[in-house]
Amino acid sequence: MKAFRALIFDLDGVIIDTEPKHKEAKRQAFARYGLAVPEHLYADFRGRSDQDMARHVVREFGPAGLSWAEVLELKHRIFSSLEDTIEPVAGALEFIRAARGRFEKLAVATSATERNQRYAFDRFALSPFFDAVVNAGDITHAKPHPEAYATAVAKLGLPAAACLVIEDSKNGIVSAKGAGCKVAAITTSFTHTELMDAEADYLVNGFAELARLLRL
Repeated sequence: MKAFRALIFDLDGVIIDTEPKHKEAKRQAFARYGLAVPEHLYADFRGRSDQDMARHVVREFGPAGLSWAEVLELKHRIFSSLEDTIEPVAGALEFIRAARGRFEKLAVATSATERNQRYAFDRFALSPFFDAVVNAGDITHAKPHPEAYATAVAKLGLPAAACLVIEDSKNGIVSAKGAGCKVAAITTSFTHTELMDAEADYLVNGFAELARLLRL
């Protein structure tokens, strides 16, 4: 653990507890257009961009002529109506404050839109803690492609091997590993067994356990 000089955080499901609200907004948007979406797809696309899921759902389950962008826009509007109830993941803010004094640099690499990322940063006063931020507007390929984490590493100006990523999803773990980073998986969105299958380097049940592992 002493080899790590930087931490790179995912946002949704790691710092802020938004995954249930993203799922509800998608469910309502899909239902509004009569799209029957299998339950497993919500887990399959966790950690990926909303655009990726909207494209897939409309292509596989939508009528001819339905615009995935129209469905996605509705999802964003529904999510915006729910976002004032968002809370941080238990222990996340305290962990970030402690990590700021321990590591050279901190970053966020998220599949969230720039608008949603900025909202979270403003609401929870996160900007002073992070040296680099990557959101959906900064990349062409969403997770599980490694571009998000590779971009964050480049912005930090450190070797990937010196960066520990904190992730909650299998797609995010694959993305971080593909960028050459080590990964600590936290069980906020998937079970211990599911995250083990994604081959995270470390597996913790919460920020208190991760703080002990990092000796914060």
